[in-house]
Amino acid sequence: MSRRKQTIPFPSEAGSPAPLSASAARRARFEEVDALGIVWHGRYPSYFEDARVAFGEKYGLKYLDMFRNGFIAPIVQMHIDYHSPLQLDDPFTVSVWMHWTDSVRLNSRYEITGEEGLLVASGWTVQMLMNLEREVLVAWPEYMEEFRRRWKEGKFANSDQAE
Repeated sequence: MSRRKQTIPFPSEAGSPAPLSASAARRARFEEVDALGIVWHGRYPSYFEDARVAFGEKYGLKYLDMFRNGFIAPIVQMHIDYHSPLQLDDPFTVSVWMHWTDSVRLNSRYEITGEEGLLVASGWTVQMLMNLEREVLVAWPEYMEEFRRRWKEGKFANSDQAE
């Protein structure tokens, strides 16, 4: 059982709204385990993406919507801490919290928990916003300005609060 202190890598900015969150439930599949019967460490970014997709569905921030609105959001930083291994057929939940920032980027924190809430892995990503010509954006696109306005005004009534 992990006893490491969990830190939030994105400090809260004054006057910023609470993080938005989403979760996805999964089971460790045969194709994801190694010869020792534990989930291979390289699968965890894919699990983070499962939560990110659930987030997009919940809040209307899907990758295709971004693309259709003239921008993309590639990951430029990722960090993962492994706390306890998952084994074949283990049920788990992967959760994401998107943290508010005034910088033109998406800051997300993740936790993977197994049965009884055991922390399996935690981590974070930073996604930069770029136009379709792969140029870094220095201002929020209109689509994101609308998303951020709704977030700041508390329009996402079903959002969960970060810990």
